[in-house]
Amino acid sequence: MRHLKNVEVQASKIDGLAVGGFNLIDLPELAQRLERPCVSVMRKPPNMAAIQQALKNLPDTAKRLDLIRKAGPIHTQKPFYFQTQGGNPETVGKVLPRLTLTGHVPEPLRIAHLIGSAVMTGESGKRA
Repeated sequence: MRHLKNVEVQASKIDGLAVGGFNLIDLPELAQRLERPCVSVMRKPPNMAAIQQALKNLPDTAKRLDLIRKAGPIHTQKPFYFQTQGGNPETVGKVLPRLTLTGHVPEPLRIAHLIGSAVMTGESGKRA
């Protein structure tokens, strides 16, 4: 196996802002702490009306909505929808297709989904 030395992460990619339901990532803070651009990639544009309605059933609704707003505008570079902090949206839109071998999900996120599904269920899912 080839050992990688001095590997530098150029940007961090996450699959949407929400993890484990509506636990939201603070994208600007993540970019600041990592000192790297951070990109939240989505399979489809979010239904903000439905999200706002769902958030009304959870504590800290205003804080959660603020985290979504702070992540910035949703950009479209077909077939990708994304938010970015610390990165130029035009550049991100050009890079995402180069990171995607199959489907509409950048390869690092696709592999993460496969691994996560295999760990949790014993087999990989069909959505990755």
